[in-house]
Amino acid sequence: MSRKLSLAAILLLFVFCVMAHGADSKKEVRIKSLEKMSVQDYQVAPRFSTAELCTVRHDSGVAWAITGWLGGDELYKSYQDPSLSCELPYPFTVEDVYITLLFYKACTLLVSVDVETADMTDPSCPMPADLVSISSVYEVTIPTLAPGGALYQIAIPLDSPAVVEEPYFAGIYFSGEIVPEDSINLLTDDYPTACVSWNIWDTTTGWVDLYDLSEFEIPDFPGFPGRMLLFSSGITGGSSGEDPEPAVSIIKPFDGEQVTGDATIWAVETAGSSIIEYMSFEYQSGVDWYEIGTDYDGSRAMRNGLDASGSGEGYTMAWDYSGLVEGTYWIRVTVYDTLGRSASDSIQVEIDPTPPNPIFTIPQSLDTICLALDLTVTSDDEDISSVIFEKKLAPMNRYVLVLPIDQSPHGNYYCGPVAATIAIKHWFDEGYIYGMREGNTYLSYDTVVARMASLMLTRQNQGTFDDLFLYGLRQYILTHGNELLVSSYWNPDYSQFRTLFQEREQLVILGLAGTPGLYLVVGEVDGLADSEGRYAINAADPISASILSTYIRDNGGIAEVYYDGAWHTLDIAFTVVANDISITRDYIGSGSQSGNEWSYNWTSSDMIEDSAYFISATAADGSGRNELATTFVLNKCELYEKGDYDGDGNINIADVIYLQNYILKNGPAPIGGDGRADANCDGDIDIGDIGYIMLYVFGAGPEPCY
Repeated sequence: MSRKLSLAAILLLFVFCVMAHGADSKKEVRIKSLEKMSVQDYQVAPRFSTAELCTVRHDSGVAWAITGWLGGDELYKSYQDPSLSCELPYPFTVEDVYITLLFYKACTLLVSVDVETADMTDPSCPMPADLVSISSVYEVTIPTLAPGGALYQIAIPLDSPAVVEEPYFAGIYFSGEIVPEDSINLLTDDYPTACVSWNIWDTTTGWVDLYDLSEFEIPDFPGFPGRMLLFSSGITGGSSGEDPEPAVSIIKPFDGEQVTGDATIWAVETAGSSIIEYMSFEYQSGVDWYEIGTDYDGSRAMRNGLDASGSGEGYTMAWDYSGLVEGTYWIRVTVYDTLGRSASDSIQVEIDPTPPNPIFTIPQSLDTICLALDLTVTSDDEDISSVIFEKKLAPMNRYVLVLPIDQSPHGNYYCGPVAATIAIKHWFDEGYIYGMREGNTYLSYDTVVARMASLMLTRQNQGTFDDLFLYGLRQYILTHGNELLVSSYWNPDYSQFRTLFQEREQLVILGLAGTPGLYLVVGEVDGLADSEGRYAINAADPISASILSTYIRDNGGIAEVYYDGAWHTLDIAFTVVANDISITRDYIGSGSQSGNEWSYNWTSSDMIEDSAYFISATAADGSGRNELATTFVLNKCELYEKGDYDGDGNINIADVIYLQNYILKNGPAPIGGDGRADANCDGDIDIGDIGYIMLYVFGAGPEPCY
């Protein structure tokens, strides 16, 4: 029989009881191998749930009995990971906790159970952490037994089922002293494992890993010979056992965005439902709502570092707003599941059907240029008031610090949350600290990864979908200082990637297609194209926990990245940048208009030969809207030999003197542009370039690097 006591009783026991059964009381512990015995079930309370339970159990069955260990007033914990035994486990609702014990005599026990979160500060050794749910105290009465004893599997329900999104600890508390201590035996399997079975004896010692007890000098007992038979069961998919109520969030455009050009609305279901039927897209004009369209196909790419990425962008809808007047509009997306349940999300956006979007016709991305040149852009906006042209040197190398965090402590599928954490850590190092801080506490990498994984539903989906990656990272930033901006770009080409990373100075996360599909965080671009048209990059790889040296290339307008012996299409790029970042560019000139073209005759510059540049055009219209376009080019005139500064076709001491006069005496610039004077390509024109070219002329140094 069993008797349920008050919840207050167990809380008082936890808070005020001083446990007395520490190492000193466990000197006579013994291990006994068990022959096969039948196990009797003992349910302390009737079960009313009709849902099918999934058992979360990691032991391999009874193998050993531990005699003389259980003395009472002790709390035991067992690590539980539903993903190892339950299909589509999360969110997981823990209903019951079980323990199997060997009894040698009739007795009465007072027991209660609980669920706690797992502290992943050391991801290789999870420890019990915060209380999630606790049961009442139950009185368990074992009847008179035969001389050989009996095995009982005792099931204790939680008063309030515990809903978890990640691995957890199931616990049982034995209240009161157990006399004699060998009347009840704890049981283990024959597979000793660290950081799985825990015990707390007293408030001084704290948590003890039963795998390793060597420091307590218990005679002939270095640790438990296997995993304790303490486990749990529950319902997959939330407290009802059904798919959760649907929820939806619009992730593109963002609320308050000024929409110009292409307007593709992107929405994501955020509750983790597997029974979504479709999403409908609408906009509001005046008081009425108008349908934009309905998307029944939510196919989307998922990247987990192991499997093929698949394809698709999720629930999206192109919005043709060309017939609307400029102004503010509401967008609404409603999700429907197969049970007829629905949810909606709405945002406000500003639209401009005829924005001042400049489009470069001269030069275009990846063009090679040589001045003089007519910079030219076109635009359909008839209200443009000005176009300003600017340039920015693209140094051969741009390096940013990215930390190669290891995903393996969290298990497979975690490249998404880890890549997001690498981005947060990068901006933390740049002074944007709140991404790794909660209140006055700074977070470990593993804690941030766990937070990201929960928001991205990574464990539930065994990988990360692109829409949930964007949603989860934005939600995390929103609740951690909101100092950063996250954007996404489908199918960026090489020049767009280079513009985002180098010209806009954003941190770029690459979403690679193919097998495997995965996320990489770019840390460096190095040099121009090699003889095979490849551009060298370095990136933090969550799977290998290393900085990967590899290549990106342009393949017919499609960017591809080399990974694990194959070229992978760049499906998507996510960028993370500080909200207050300021980009510096050099003014070239103001364009003049001819029809829908704006151009500027660019004749002279301090551009460096054989160097890459970003050329930008900023167009402004009469209402004050500004739009920026950027093209990525190589400046390569090939009119003068390296080191021939006076243009006479020879490279000799006269060129050294010519460069000295320019740098030290304000003499004429080198023929072909003063940028050619930067012989050592350090970005400065100074006495170092004179020494560099002198060594070259006399055959003692390399040629000018430009």
